[in-house]
Amino acid sequence: MAAAFDRDALLDAFDQIGRAAVKAGTKLQIAVYGGSALMLASNFRFATEDVDVSQLEHPLPDWLAAVVHEIAEKNCWQDNWFNDGVAFHLSSLADHAIDHLEFGTFPRDGTSPGLAVSVPSAEYLLALKLKAARILDPLRGETERLDILNLMQVVGIATVEEAIALLGRYFPVSAASSEKQRFLLSNMNRDGGIDAPKYPR
Repeated sequence: MAAAFDRDALLDAFDQIGRAAVKAGTKLQIAVYGGSALMLASNFRFATEDVDVSQLEHPLPDWLAAVVHEIAEKNCWQDNWFNDGVAFHLSSLADHAIDHLEFGTFPRDGTSPGLAVSVPSAEYLLALKLKAARILDPLRGETERLDILNLMQVVGIATVEEAIALLGRYFPVSAASSEKQRFLLSNMNRDGGIDAPKYPR
């Protein structure tokens, strides 16, 4: 299991990527998903194990591969801490302008930005979480449950049917065969969410 890192460590890493991009004479624009998006933009997730980003160029440009490797070595993170594995699971129905929010540019020191980061809307992120639905995972299940619980409260969803309707907005095939999601939502413990979840904070 990968070592977890917190929000400050990730923001520092983004600063380093932003500086490296400027030095390379380019600007990288990414969307961040999953636990890393929640850690950046919510008040209810405080750690993650990797950073799931929108599709990257493969192989990575030399400057990006070098800085990502340098960050991993410096922080004792896994080599794949910065990856686009989530790109396969994203919805073709999601609109970047509507279903994403600008998070910030990096570095944060007022110099020219080399990295621009956005995060999915709460609705889109909840749909992604529902599609994956790893609540029964022995390692990540409890974190996933709380993520879903808090996002449902942020979005204003209380029932299974409302949750499946939201899933269908982005993933109609998954919603049409949503037995797993219905079972998990119907039997999910609704305790443990925070009083006032915010996304974005």
